[in-house]
Amino acid sequence: MAIERLFTFKDGSDTPTSYDPGDPDTYTQFIHALITDARDYENSVLAPKRDEAQKYYYGLLPSLNPDGTPYSDTLIIEDPNATFEQILGPGGAVSKSSFVSTDVRDAVLMMLPSLIRIFAASENVISLVPRSPADDPMAEQATNYVNYVFWQDNPGFLTLYGAFKDALTVKTGYIKWWTDNTKATKRKQFVNITMEQLQTLLGEDPTAKVLPGSLKQNPDTGGIDVTIEGQENKPLTRIEGVPPEEMRLDRYARTFAKSRIVGHERIVSIDELTAMGYDRDLCANFLQTQDVHNFTMESMIRNPGRGMSTRVGDGVLYGEWYIRIDSDGDGIAELRYVCTMGEAHQIVADQPANRIKFALFSCDPISHTLVGDSIADLTTDVQRIKTNMTRGVLDSLAESINPKTVVNELITNLDDALNDDLGAVIRTRGDPGNAVQFAATPFVGQAALPVLEYLDAVLQRRTGLSDAAKGLDPKALQSSTMIGVEAVISGQQERTELVARVLAETGYRDLFHGLFNEIVECENQSRTLRVNGQWQTYHTSMFDADMSVEVNPTLGKGSDTVRMMTLQQIKQDQQAVFAQFGPMNPVVGIPEMLNTITDMLELANIKNVSRYFKTPSPQVLQQIMTAPKEPDAMTIAAKANYERVKMQTSKSMGDQQFAAQKQAQDEAFRRDKLAAQQAYEADKIRVEETGLALDHAVDMAQVVVDMAKATAPPDSGNGGGLP
Repeated sequence: MAIERLFTFKDGSDTPTSYDPGDPDTYTQFIHALITDARDYENSVLAPKRDEAQKYYYGLLPSLNPDGTPYSDTLIIEDPNATFEQILGPGGAVSKSSFVSTDVRDAVLMMLPSLIRIFAASENVISLVPRSPADDPMAEQATNYVNYVFWQDNPGFLTLYGAFKDALTVKTGYIKWWTDNTKATKRKQFVNITMEQLQTLLGEDPTAKVLPGSLKQNPDTGGIDVTIEGQENKPLTRIEGVPPEEMRLDRYARTFAKSRIVGHERIVSIDELTAMGYDRDLCANFLQTQDVHNFTMESMIRNPGRGMSTRVGDGVLYGEWYIRIDSDGDGIAELRYVCTMGEAHQIVADQPANRIKFALFSCDPISHTLVGDSIADLTTDVQRIKTNMTRGVLDSLAESINPKTVVNELITNLDDALNDDLGAVIRTRGDPGNAVQFAATPFVGQAALPVLEYLDAVLQRRTGLSDAAKGLDPKALQSSTMIGVEAVISGQQERTELVARVLAETGYRDLFHGLFNEIVECENQSRTLRVNGQWQTYHTSMFDADMSVEVNPTLGKGSDTVRMMTLQQIKQDQQAVFAQFGPMNPVVGIPEMLNTITDMLELANIKNVSRYFKTPSPQVLQQIMTAPKEPDAMTIAAKANYERVKMQTSKSMGDQQFAAQKQAQDEAFRRDKLAAQQAYEADKIRVEETGLALDHAVDMAQVVVDMAKATAPPDSGNGGGLP
């Protein structure tokens, strides 16, 4: 049944009823059926929703009809604050307020700056992931080169801004990329140069040549005036935003990568098609004078002048289609790149393709389907209700300020009564009080003000956007600490951070992955570029095409104040480690410290870091680490202070040791003295005791002698003495 719905066959008994890969006729018919169904899905489903969202964004809806219908999209008011009298002219409808609340536009414009700040921050939003440790330098080079191609070779900021704005407003934003091989001639005029300088200029560019008739002698200075013509350096990888109304999608697709058909259909001039390589006569067969395939008002709203053109049509309806189809009959659907011209989508090119060269950005994806929601989908009803209530408040205020006039037409000049000039005279007969009166109307708009505040709160809950999120709400921020303020702001910014992460994981990742593969698959290039303040040669043929793309996991986390405080703390810790352990420490080196300084400067919106700090090459870093360094003044002072402290410590330790030794010697001396004294006293006692014993012995001996003398017999011979 799906194939029958897709096919639109001519009447005939031999018309096939299914796609046969072996039949070229059914192959072409199947492609036409896919294109026709994609066109119908665009014109009948997607385009009306985008048309309505665009009108709400520009404040054209909700509008009032002359018949009094409250809301309609049939009347577009150029001035949302105009009245119906001004719109319809004199004698038209009653003058009423046509104020339109712009909540959709306010929400989109409030979210855009935060998203752009996140994606244009110092840190890379994406990086290429190496497959081995040895591929780290190559992955870093490839990441820098892809970012250079996006931001420098192409208008990356404006392209990204347009895609984000489309995604927030009309559900989807698109960016395409391709390799530009078209020939482009460039001319440069030089005045008063020498012949040697001319030869140098011609030698720098192999395609350069002197434009015939431009070489002239300057009579005043004797130099040469010449114009040099050459070919622009190609190939170049290009990116471009695609208007959503020009894209064609598969209504049954669940993911963009697996969609059976993705197309880009728009009006292209014959000159551009000829530059692509098509034959001019072939393109002339499909000329059309107007953009008949566009059924939406999106382009008209963005550029009203599109519907007022009177130039001769020189464009061709040209379509680029990526279609998954089994073209060789092997049972496997391959991705084909098909190009068509004209309303009948005549196939003019058909070749195999590696990938879809489009990226789809969606801020609020819906599971299991291709097209998600937008910020406009969340805010259109609030804008509609607020517009109605505000119109009522303004009408009530106008009636209370300008009350209705009641006149007696029998006695009052009606021309005077209808004159609304200030201080105008109203002519009447009789009592003026009976002729003219004013019916005062009370102002009842106060009751609607709380409801309007409630609707603002509803809008904040849906989108996460408020004055507090931007740090502008004095009620939420007064008498609050810095931590409390950060908590309020961070809590309100969570919705924006979620949208940023969704955009990065979908369209942004696909875009950079496609850019990288386009660069690798392109002709071998060798470019010398200045990236991050350093000149480096990039050989794109050496990049590994199998590297994947990784999104920064800290994308959008924290405010600028918190990030700056964190970087300040990191810088202090790095300086402490570097000062204590030197440049050879395994934790922090010069590159890591430069990374911190770079992030701090870029967070302060200073992109040109090379103006303040140089980025040393690996060879210079090696020399710095290995070369002996002369101590600076601070090092010498620190060393002298260290030596002084060391000497004081040594002296103090010596004094303590000397005091301890002296104390030990004194103690030993006292002990020896006490021992000697004790020995002396003991010896003295012993001597005294020995003396007493000797005296006693003498006395006893004397006693014995005396006793012997007393008992001995007298001896006459020796006179009676002892022998």
